[in-house]
Amino acid sequence: MNGSQHRLVQVPPGVQCFVGAEARRRRRIEETVVSVFEGWDYEEIIPPLFDYADVFASPGLAARTYSFVGRDGSLLALRPDFTSLLAKIAAGRLADRPAPIRLYYSGEVLRYEPPQAGRQSELFQMGLEHLGGQSRSADAEILAVAAECLESLGIAEWVLALGHVGAFHGLVRALGLGEAAADLVGQRVEAKDADGVRAALAAARASGPAADALVRLSAMAGDRASLAEAAAVLACCPESAAAVAELQEVADALVAAGLGDRVAIDLGEVRGLDYYTGLVFRVYARGLGFEVGGGGRYDTLLARFGRPMPAVGFMLGLDRVALLLDRQQPGAAEAAARAERVEGDGLGSTLAHARSRRTAGARVRFAAGRGDSARRPR
Repeated sequence: MNGSQHRLVQVPPGVQCFVGAEARRRRRIEETVVSVFEGWDYEEIIPPLFDYADVFASPGLAARTYSFVGRDGSLLALRPDFTSLLAKIAAGRLADRPAPIRLYYSGEVLRYEPPQAGRQSELFQMGLEHLGGQSRSADAEILAVAAECLESLGIAEWVLALGHVGAFHGLVRALGLGEAAADLVGQRVEAKDADGVRAALAAARASGPAADALVRLSAMAGDRASLAEAAAVLACCPESAAAVAELQEVADALVAAGLGDRVAIDLGEVRGLDYYTGLVFRVYARGLGFEVGGGGRYDTLLARFGRPMPAVGFMLGLDRVALLLDRQQPGAAEAAARAERVEGDGLGSTLAHARSRRTAGARVRFAAGRGDSARRPR
Protein backbone atom coordinates (compact mmCIF):
# COMPACT_ATOMS: atom_id res chain seq x y z
CA MET A 1 0.00 0.00 0.00
CA ASN A 2 1.54 3.32 -1.05
CA GLY A 3 1.57 6.46 1.11
CA SER A 4 -1.51 7.98 -0.48
CA GLN A 5 -3.59 4.83 -0.07
CA HIS A 6 -2.34 4.42 3.49
CA ARG A 7 -3.55 7.89 4.43
CA LEU A 8 -6.99 7.12 3.02
CA VAL A 9 -7.60 4.14 5.34
CA GLN A 10 -5.44 4.80 8.42
CA VAL A 11 -5.76 7.52 11.06
CA PRO A 12 -2.62 9.56 11.78
CA PRO A 13 -0.34 8.62 14.69
CA GLY A 14 -1.53 10.04 18.00
CA VAL A 15 -5.27 9.94 17.30
CA GLN A 16 -7.79 7.16 17.93
CA CYS A 17 -11.06 5.66 16.73
CA PHE A 18 -13.49 3.69 18.90
CA VAL A 19 -16.33 1.44 17.75
CA GLY A 20 -18.98 -0.68 19.42
CA ALA A 21 -18.01 -2.07 22.84
CA GLU A 22 -15.05 0.32 23.11
CA ALA A 23 -17.30 3.31 22.49
CA ARG A 24 -19.95 2.02 24.93
CA ARG A 25 -17.36 1.58 27.69
CA ARG A 26 -16.08 5.12 27.20
CA ARG A 27 -19.61 6.57 27.14
CA ARG A 28 -20.49 4.79 30.41
CA ILE A 29 -17.34 6.16 32.06
CA GLU A 30 -18.15 9.68 30.90
CA GLU A 31 -21.76 9.43 32.10
CA THR A 32 -20.65 8.15 35.51
CA VAL A 33 -18.13 10.94 36.04
CA VAL A 34 -20.49 13.65 34.79
CA SER A 35 -23.17 12.39 37.17
CA VAL A 36 -20.76 12.90 40.07
CA PHE A 37 -19.86 16.40 38.88
CA GLU A 38 -23.52 17.37 38.69
CA GLY A 39 -24.16 15.82 42.10
CA TRP A 40 -21.73 18.37 43.57
CA ASP A 41 -23.58 21.20 41.80
CA TYR A 42 -21.05 21.91 39.06
CA GLU A 43 -22.45 23.37 35.85
CA GLU A 44 -21.49 22.01 32.44
CA ILE A 45 -19.59 24.21 30.03
CA ILE A 46 -18.87 23.35 26.39
CA PRO A 47 -16.07 25.72 25.36
CA PRO A 48 -14.91 26.26 21.77
CA LEU A 49 -12.63 23.73 20.10
CA PHE A 50 -10.23 26.49 19.09
CA ASP A 51 -9.46 30.01 20.22
CA TYR A 52 -6.85 32.71 19.74
CA ALA A 53 -3.40 31.21 20.17
CA ASP A 54 -2.34 33.74 22.81
CA VAL A 55 -4.88 32.19 25.23
CA PHE A 56 -2.52 29.20 25.39
CA ALA A 57 0.74 31.17 25.28
CA SER A 58 2.09 30.04 28.65
CA PRO A 59 5.51 28.31 28.49
CA GLY A 60 4.03 24.97 29.50
CA LEU A 61 1.51 24.94 26.63
CA ALA A 62 2.85 27.02 23.73
CA ALA A 63 5.26 24.37 22.46
CA ARG A 64 2.52 21.71 22.54
CA THR A 65 -0.17 23.70 20.72
CA TYR A 66 -1.43 23.08 17.18
CA SER A 67 -1.74 26.55 15.68
CA PHE A 68 -3.14 27.75 12.36
CA VAL A 69 -3.91 31.01 10.62
CA GLY A 70 -7.58 31.95 10.29
CA ARG A 71 -9.13 33.38 7.14
CA ASP A 72 -8.89 36.85 8.70
CA GLY A 73 -5.18 36.44 9.36
CA SER A 74 -5.47 35.89 13.12
CA LEU A 75 -3.37 33.17 14.75
CA LEU A 76 -5.66 30.49 16.19
CA ALA A 77 -5.00 27.27 18.09
CA LEU A 78 -6.81 24.01 18.79
CA ARG A 79 -7.34 23.78 22.53
CA PRO A 80 -4.46 21.93 24.23
CA ASP A 81 -5.96 22.55 27.66
CA PHE A 82 -9.34 23.35 29.22
CA THR A 83 -8.16 25.32 32.25
CA SER A 84 -6.76 28.32 30.35
CA LEU A 85 -9.87 28.45 28.19
CA LEU A 86 -12.24 28.36 31.16
CA ALA A 87 -10.22 31.05 32.92
CA LYS A 88 -10.70 33.30 29.87
CA ILE A 89 -14.45 32.57 29.78
CA ALA A 90 -14.80 33.28 33.51
CA ALA A 91 -13.15 36.67 32.96
CA GLY A 92 -15.15 37.42 29.82
CA ARG A 93 -18.56 35.91 29.22
CA LEU A 94 -19.05 35.09 32.91
CA ALA A 95 -17.57 38.35 34.20
CA ASP A 96 -20.83 39.33 35.93
CA ARG A 97 -21.32 35.97 37.61
CA PRO A 98 -20.33 36.10 41.30
CA ALA A 99 -17.74 33.74 42.71
CA PRO A 100 -17.45 30.95 43.44
CA ILE A 101 -18.09 29.60 39.95
CA ARG A 102 -18.26 25.82 39.60
CA LEU A 103 -17.84 24.48 36.05
CA TYR A 104 -17.24 21.04 34.58
CA TYR A 105 -16.27 19.91 31.10
CA SER A 106 -15.96 16.70 29.13
CA GLY A 107 -14.26 16.69 25.75
CA GLU A 108 -11.11 16.48 23.70
CA VAL A 109 -7.89 18.44 23.79
CA LEU A 110 -5.15 18.24 21.18
CA ARG A 111 -1.48 18.53 22.03
CA TYR A 112 1.59 18.11 19.91
CA GLU A 113 3.75 15.19 21.01
CA PRO A 114 7.02 14.25 19.25
CA PRO A 115 6.50 11.08 17.17
CA GLN A 116 9.17 9.19 19.09
CA ALA A 117 7.39 9.85 22.39
CA GLY A 118 4.69 7.30 21.56
CA ARG A 119 2.06 9.42 23.30
CA GLN A 120 -1.40 10.44 22.19
CA SER A 121 -2.00 13.86 20.68
CA GLU A 122 -5.79 13.60 20.97
CA LEU A 123 -6.90 13.25 24.59
CA PHE A 124 -10.39 13.05 26.08
CA GLN A 125 -10.58 14.79 29.44
CA MET A 126 -13.30 15.02 32.10
CA GLY A 127 -12.71 17.68 34.69
CA LEU A 128 -13.94 20.59 36.72
CA GLU A 129 -12.81 24.02 37.87
CA HIS A 130 -13.72 25.75 41.13
CA LEU A 131 -13.15 29.47 40.56
CA GLY A 132 -13.17 31.77 43.59
CA GLY A 133 -14.23 30.81 47.07
CA GLN A 134 -12.24 29.90 50.16
CA SER A 135 -9.05 28.12 49.14
CA ARG A 136 -8.75 25.28 51.67
CA SER A 137 -12.47 24.53 51.40
CA ALA A 138 -12.28 24.38 47.60
CA ASP A 139 -9.16 22.19 47.72
CA ALA A 140 -10.90 19.69 50.00
CA GLU A 141 -14.05 19.78 47.85
CA ILE A 142 -12.38 18.93 44.56
CA LEU A 143 -10.43 16.10 46.19
CA ALA A 144 -13.69 14.71 47.56
CA VAL A 145 -15.24 14.95 44.08
CA ALA A 146 -12.25 13.15 42.56
CA ALA A 147 -12.56 10.43 45.22
CA GLU A 148 -16.25 9.92 44.48
CA CYS A 149 -15.56 9.62 40.75
CA LEU A 150 -13.09 6.81 41.42
CA GLU A 151 -15.48 5.09 43.82
CA SER A 152 -18.40 5.37 41.38
CA LEU A 153 -16.34 3.89 38.57
CA GLY A 154 -15.48 0.88 40.74
CA ILE A 155 -11.73 1.48 40.51
CA ALA A 156 -9.78 -0.54 43.08
CA GLU A 157 -6.74 0.38 45.16
CA TRP A 158 -6.49 4.04 44.21
CA VAL A 159 -4.76 6.88 46.04
CA LEU A 160 -4.64 10.65 45.85
CA ALA A 161 -0.97 11.66 45.97
CA LEU A 162 -0.96 15.19 47.40
CA GLY A 163 1.77 17.78 47.12
CA HIS A 164 2.17 21.55 47.30
CA VAL A 165 4.34 23.45 44.84
CA GLY A 166 4.89 26.14 47.48
CA ALA A 167 7.27 23.80 49.29
CA PHE A 168 9.57 23.70 46.26
CA HIS A 169 9.16 27.29 45.12
CA GLY A 170 9.70 28.65 48.61
CA LEU A 171 13.11 26.96 48.80
CA VAL A 172 14.00 28.08 45.29
CA ARG A 173 13.19 31.68 46.15
CA ALA A 174 15.08 31.46 49.43
CA LEU A 175 18.18 30.37 47.49
CA GLY A 176 17.69 32.99 44.78
CA LEU A 177 17.98 30.41 41.99
CA GLY A 178 17.59 31.65 38.42
CA GLU A 179 14.96 30.22 36.08
CA ALA A 180 17.28 27.77 34.32
CA ALA A 181 18.76 26.43 37.56
CA ALA A 182 15.32 26.18 39.19
CA ASP A 183 13.98 24.25 36.18
CA LEU A 184 16.87 21.77 36.33
CA VAL A 185 16.51 21.30 40.08
CA GLY A 186 12.76 20.83 39.67
CA GLN A 187 13.28 18.10 37.09
CA ARG A 188 15.62 16.24 39.44
CA VAL A 189 13.28 16.68 42.42
CA GLU A 190 10.33 15.26 40.49
CA ALA A 191 12.51 12.38 39.27
CA LYS A 192 13.29 11.57 42.95
CA ASP A 193 16.98 11.95 42.09
CA ALA A 194 18.63 13.31 45.25
CA ASP A 195 22.14 13.07 43.75
CA GLY A 196 20.94 14.97 40.69
CA VAL A 197 19.43 17.70 42.90
CA ARG A 198 22.69 17.94 44.82
CA ALA A 199 24.70 18.25 41.61
CA ALA A 200 22.38 20.90 40.14
CA LEU A 201 22.57 22.96 43.33
CA ALA A 202 26.36 22.69 43.40
CA ALA A 203 26.51 23.92 39.81
CA ALA A 204 24.36 26.89 40.83
CA ARG A 205 26.62 27.53 43.86
CA ALA A 206 23.66 27.11 46.20
CA SER A 207 24.23 25.84 49.72
CA GLY A 208 22.91 26.09 53.25
CA PRO A 209 19.79 24.78 55.03
CA ALA A 210 17.46 25.59 52.11
CA ALA A 211 19.70 23.67 49.70
CA ASP A 212 19.84 20.70 52.08
CA ALA A 213 16.04 20.83 52.34
CA LEU A 214 15.71 20.76 48.53
CA VAL A 215 17.83 17.61 48.38
CA ARG A 216 15.62 15.97 51.00
CA LEU A 217 12.45 17.19 49.26
CA SER A 218 12.95 14.64 46.48
CA ALA A 219 12.42 11.85 49.05
CA MET A 220 9.52 13.39 50.97
CA ALA A 221 6.88 10.94 49.82
CA GLY A 222 4.83 8.34 51.62
CA ASP A 223 1.86 8.31 53.97
CA ARG A 224 0.49 11.25 55.95
CA ALA A 225 3.20 10.83 58.60
CA SER A 226 5.70 12.26 56.10
CA LEU A 227 4.10 15.68 56.64
CA ALA A 228 5.54 15.81 60.16
CA GLU A 229 9.02 15.17 58.78
CA ALA A 230 8.46 17.81 56.10
CA ALA A 231 7.39 20.39 58.69
CA ALA A 232 10.66 19.85 60.59
CA VAL A 233 12.89 19.87 57.51
CA LEU A 234 11.26 22.93 55.91
CA ALA A 235 11.11 25.01 59.08
CA CYS A 236 14.16 26.88 57.73
CA CYS A 237 11.95 28.48 55.06
CA PRO A 238 8.72 30.20 56.22
CA GLU A 239 7.10 30.03 52.76
CA SER A 240 7.74 26.30 52.44
CA ALA A 241 6.64 25.67 56.03
CA ALA A 242 3.36 27.50 55.32
CA ALA A 243 2.80 25.27 52.29
CA VAL A 244 3.18 22.16 54.45
CA ALA A 245 0.73 23.59 56.99
CA GLU A 246 -1.85 24.19 54.24
CA LEU A 247 -1.40 20.65 52.97
CA GLN A 248 -1.77 19.26 56.49
CA GLU A 249 -5.09 21.08 56.87
CA VAL A 250 -6.44 19.56 53.66
CA ALA A 251 -5.15 16.07 54.54
CA ASP A 252 -6.80 16.30 57.97
CA ALA A 253 -10.11 17.22 56.30
CA LEU A 254 -9.89 14.15 54.06
CA VAL A 255 -9.18 11.95 57.07
CA ALA A 256 -12.23 13.36 58.85
CA ALA A 257 -14.30 12.63 55.73
CA GLY A 258 -13.30 8.96 55.76
CA LEU A 259 -10.67 9.17 53.02
CA GLY A 260 -7.57 8.85 55.18
CA ASP A 261 -6.55 5.49 53.73
CA ARG A 262 -6.69 7.00 50.22
CA VAL A 263 -4.24 9.82 50.92
CA ALA A 264 -0.55 9.72 50.05
CA ILE A 265 1.96 12.57 50.25
CA ASP A 266 4.50 13.57 47.62
CA LEU A 267 6.17 16.92 48.27
CA GLY A 268 8.54 16.26 45.41
CA GLU A 269 5.62 16.77 43.03
CA VAL A 270 6.39 19.64 40.62
CA ARG A 271 3.62 19.80 38.02
CA GLY A 272 4.52 20.10 34.34
CA LEU A 273 2.24 23.05 33.57
CA ASP A 274 3.60 26.33 34.83
CA TYR A 275 0.46 27.89 36.31
CA TYR A 276 0.12 25.82 39.51
CA THR A 277 0.62 27.79 42.73
CA GLY A 278 -0.47 25.60 45.67
CA LEU A 279 -2.01 22.16 46.16
CA VAL A 280 -1.18 19.67 43.40
CA PHE A 281 -2.18 16.04 43.21
CA ARG A 282 -2.14 12.98 41.00
CA VAL A 283 -4.43 9.96 40.99
CA TYR A 284 -2.81 6.53 40.93
CA ALA A 285 -4.34 3.04 40.97
CA ARG A 286 -3.20 -0.55 40.84
CA GLY A 287 -2.71 -1.84 37.33
CA LEU A 288 -1.39 1.32 35.70
CA GLY A 289 2.17 2.60 35.94
CA PHE A 290 1.21 6.24 35.52
CA GLU A 291 -1.44 8.59 36.84
CA VAL A 292 -5.03 8.51 35.57
CA GLY A 293 -5.62 12.15 36.40
CA GLY A 294 -4.70 15.02 38.64
CA GLY A 295 -4.91 18.73 39.18
CA GLY A 296 -4.10 21.57 41.49
CA ARG A 297 -4.43 25.20 42.54
CA TYR A 298 -3.68 28.02 40.10
CA ASP A 299 -4.34 31.30 41.90
CA THR A 300 -2.58 33.60 39.41
CA LEU A 301 -3.95 32.37 36.08
CA LEU A 302 -7.21 34.34 36.01
CA ALA A 303 -5.37 37.61 36.63
CA ARG A 304 -3.82 37.16 33.20
CA PHE A 305 -7.32 37.51 31.73
CA GLY A 306 -8.26 40.49 33.89
CA ARG A 307 -10.25 38.83 36.68
CA PRO A 308 -7.95 37.91 39.57
CA MET A 309 -9.35 35.19 41.79
CA PRO A 310 -8.13 31.96 43.39
CA ALA A 311 -8.94 28.76 41.53
CA VAL A 312 -8.44 25.01 41.71
CA GLY A 313 -9.38 22.13 39.41
CA PHE A 314 -8.72 18.57 38.39
CA MET A 315 -9.04 16.25 35.42
CA LEU A 316 -9.44 12.53 34.74
CA GLY A 317 -8.17 11.19 31.43
CA LEU A 318 -10.88 9.06 29.83
CA ASP A 319 -8.36 7.05 27.82
CA ARG A 320 -6.39 6.17 30.95
CA VAL A 321 -9.46 5.40 33.03
CA ALA A 322 -10.73 3.06 30.29
CA LEU A 323 -7.35 1.30 30.12
CA LEU A 324 -7.25 0.96 33.89
CA LEU A 325 -10.74 -0.53 34.05
CA ASP A 326 -9.89 -2.97 31.25
CA ARG A 327 -6.96 -4.17 33.35
CA GLN A 328 -8.76 -4.25 36.69
CA GLN A 329 -12.03 -5.63 35.33
CA PRO A 330 -11.14 -7.78 32.30
CA GLY A 331 -14.18 -9.04 30.40
CA ALA A 332 -16.50 -6.58 32.14
CA ALA A 333 -17.31 -4.55 29.02
CA GLU A 334 -21.05 -4.03 28.71
CA ALA A 335 -22.61 -5.79 25.73
CA ALA A 336 -25.20 -4.00 23.67
CA ALA A 337 -28.80 -5.11 24.20
CA ARG A 338 -29.89 -7.65 21.61
CA ALA A 339 -31.95 -6.09 18.87
CA GLU A 340 -35.47 -7.24 18.01
CA ARG A 341 -35.75 -7.90 14.30
CA VAL A 342 -38.74 -6.06 12.77
CA GLU A 343 -39.53 -7.28 9.24
CA GLY A 344 -42.34 -7.51 6.77
CA ASP A 345 -43.20 -7.09 3.10
CA GLY A 346 -45.01 -3.76 3.38
CA LEU A 347 -42.56 -0.90 3.91
CA GLY A 348 -45.07 1.44 5.54
CA SER A 349 -46.67 -1.13 7.83
CA THR A 350 -43.30 -2.54 8.89
CA LEU A 351 -41.95 0.94 9.57
CA ALA A 352 -45.04 1.70 11.66
CA HIS A 353 -44.48 -1.48 13.66
CA ALA A 354 -40.79 -0.58 14.19
CA ARG A 355 -41.80 2.86 15.48
CA SER A 356 -44.32 1.25 17.81
CA ARG A 357 -41.66 -1.05 19.24
CA ARG A 358 -39.26 1.88 19.66
CA THR A 359 -41.97 3.79 21.53
CA ALA A 360 -42.15 0.79 23.87
CA GLY A 361 -38.40 1.09 24.44
CA ALA A 362 -37.21 -1.88 22.36
CA ARG A 363 -33.93 -1.92 20.45
CA VAL A 364 -34.87 -2.79 16.87
CA ARG A 365 -33.21 -3.90 13.65
CA PHE A 366 -35.40 -2.66 10.77
CA ALA A 367 -35.55 -5.22 7.95
CA ALA A 368 -38.46 -4.42 5.64
CA GLY A 369 -38.40 -6.10 2.25
CA ARG A 370 -35.62 -8.37 1.01
CA GLY A 371 -32.76 -5.90 0.74
CA ASP A 372 -31.67 -6.03 4.38
CA SER A 373 -29.08 -8.60 5.41
CA ALA A 374 -30.14 -11.27 7.88
CA ARG A 375 -27.03 -10.59 9.98
CA ARG A 376 -27.77 -9.56 13.53
CA PRO A 377 -25.89 -6.70 15.21
CA ARG A 378 -22.96 -7.71 17.33
